[in-house]
Amino acid sequence: MGYKDALKAAGARVLLFEQFGSYQGDCYAKVEYNGKSGWINGSYGSCSGCDAFEADFGWDEPTPETLAEFGKQYLDLIMTQEEAEAHATKNGLWDIEAATMVKFLKDNA
Repeated sequence: MGYKDALKAAGARVLLFEQFGSYQGDCYAKVEYNGKSGWINGSYGSCSGCDAFEADFGWDEPTPETLAEFGKQYLDLIMTQEEAEAHATKNGLWDIEAATMVKFLKDNA
């Protein structure tokens, strides 16, 4: 279980999903939800203090309801292509994964 499963449980169609080893541990998903399509970003971090999913659920198996609720909070923040690219470049001066994330987003526009 993880971010992709949570997005699906909340009713999104997940078209693409990729995790990156950026400073904060970013994941990007291209989704369709309620007639809208775009990008979702999450930060899975390296510990329960940084990873929202792990902080909420730890090693426990989430119920379908709590999993859907967790995913829904990201679906309220669907970004356009341009917004996602800008978001991925915000730490571009020091995060070595920024260019990789932007390339992924552009290659899958």
